[in-house]
Amino acid sequence: MAAASAAFLQVTILLLILLLISVADALVLHLPSGRVKCFSEELRPGAVSTASYRVVSDEDTLSGADRKISLRVTGPDGEPLHVAEAVESGRFGFVADEAGTYMACLWSPRFELSGTVTVDFEWRAGITAKEWPSIAKRSKIQGLEIELKKLEDSIKSIHEEMIYLRQREGEAQSLNESTNSKMGLLSMASLLVCLGVAGLQFWHLKVFFVRQKIL
Repeated sequence: MAAASAAFLQVTILLLILLLISVADALVLHLPSGRVKCFSEELRPGAVSTASYRVVSDEDTLSGADRKISLRVTGPDGEPLHVAEAVESGRFGFVADEAGTYMACLWSPRFELSGTVTVDFEWRAGITAKEWPSIAKRSKIQGLEIELKKLEDSIKSIHEEMIYLRQREGEAQSLNESTNSKMGLLSMASLLVCLGVAGLQFWHLKVFFVRQKIL
């Protein structure tokens, strides 16, 4: 019983940590005309990411025809994942192919002095990126089953996150061992060079003293 309680506590703590890591970024941006604002997410391979954006017209200082934005989403290598030109709203979603920093940049395509565009921007990553209400509607399942499915998905995400962290730890350990090995070889080579130089100096001094008939 105690072991089961401890295991439940560990899963709960890991779940809270994962939920803190995989949060939804919901922002209201005041985008100055002619300026670019960028946001980034650090994603692991296989992580789901979705986002939505729309122009909010209440606080805009640009005229109605100019209330448009452009957006570009790029991966760690700079490859474009989503591009939108002069739109009022849109959505994008993708599954990360590799670990790294994914970036979304927004800007107003029309420049107007002191003009701004207000944008409602929401970027979800990890568990929060899944549309649970739509899953429930498609499957016609009850609320408890939805929570169990969420918990199952959370446990899978925790497991994948732990595997990913262990891989990164192994890579870091291998790099550390390789660095230590190289440093040891360089130290040995430096010692041999110093001994060789000292030997040459001793031989040179001995020859000099012999020629001067000091020895």
